[in-house]
Amino acid sequence: MMMGASLFISCLGDNKDDNDTIEYVVTKGALVINNGNAYNGIDGSLTHIDFSTNPATAQQNVFKKANGISLGGTPNDVMVYGDKIYIAGSDENAVFVLNKKTFKLLERISTTDDMGETEGVNPRSLTGYGSKVYVSTYGGYVGVIDTLTLSIDNKMYKVGSTPEGLAIGTVSNGTNVEAFLYVANSDYSYGNGSISKINLSDGQVTTTSYEGVKNPQEIAVAGDILYVLDWGSYDENYNQVGAGVYKISGNSVTKIVPDATGMAAAGQLILTFNSPYGSNKTTYSVYNIAYNILDTFTLTGDSSHPIISPSAISIEPNNSYVYIASRPIDPDKGTASFTLPGFVNVYDLNGNFLGSFNAGVEPHKIAFSYGIAKLEY
Repeated sequence: MMMGASLFISCLGDNKDDNDTIEYVVTKGALVINNGNAYNGIDGSLTHIDFSTNPATAQQNVFKKANGISLGGTPNDVMVYGDKIYIAGSDENAVFVLNKKTFKLLERISTTDDMGETEGVNPRSLTGYGSKVYVSTYGGYVGVIDTLTLSIDNKMYKVGSTPEGLAIGTVSNGTNVEAFLYVANSDYSYGNGSISKINLSDGQVTTTSYEGVKNPQEIAVAGDILYVLDWGSYDENYNQVGAGVYKISGNSVTKIVPDATGMAAAGQLILTFNSPYGSNKTTYSVYNIAYNILDTFTLTGDSSHPIISPSAISIEPNNSYVYIASRPIDPDKGTASFTLPGFVNVYDLNGNFLGSFNAGVEPHKIAFSYGIAKLEY
């Protein structure tokens, strides 16, 4: 949740020639990781939405164009951290580390080599804190990547069954700040999901099951309060039921959004979409964590380019824009396509449509790249 204020400003105050310089954060681009479709032999890809052009443009397959090779099957997460981009390549058992500006491959970290054939299989999600990047794997572990050596160096934590999303929470303890890494252990939708809590100071791991939380996928953290997206379960006809967002505060568990299959969080807001497998209906909600208010989130102005089948959602806090990725319509079947390139729509926090960008097949995660601009006056 602590993604930062909408604008960071600091005055350098050197007063050279009576001029002041203000530095401020600018959003330079968005990155969309596209799963592809391994079943149909379609590799995943990376889309870059470049805000430095006017108008902004979406560049496809930027990893392959920069490196001459593919990301392979099912890249599952993307994160910009420092001056590097990290991509979790699930089918490739690898974390790809790229130069943020050129997309050139700096290192291909083999999670199975560094963590073990069983422990490092299928890397899924990424987060960063300090000089480390953390990656969850379906082997039931979280590996620790050193951002300088770009290796895991055999440091890893045993967590719950088939972990997915990761999030960092910090708590002030007097003069010290303690950092904790939270892990959503999905149990591969078998119904015994759990949450692991890793104390990054001493490495202690505790894994807890919470009533109602069966298939957790993503976590947002505000202090020591967790907001967990849970995908629920599936009936005998593979219809998805019971998905939603839970608030976990100590031992108290409350379902704050009764229907949700996608979640994004920034500031005091949690935005969700509900598009369960087996249904052709989509709804959107917004939850205010400060006032404990749940309301409908309505998309308007996109009638010429509507969301067909949402596959990812993210909030860009610097400009307070909402990005929603979608699968396209299959023109032959009239239903959502899992093999054709998708797109990303942009809205403001009132749900007003601002624009649309092409993406790859199965757009799955959206991350943002930032820089510092200077203003002299």
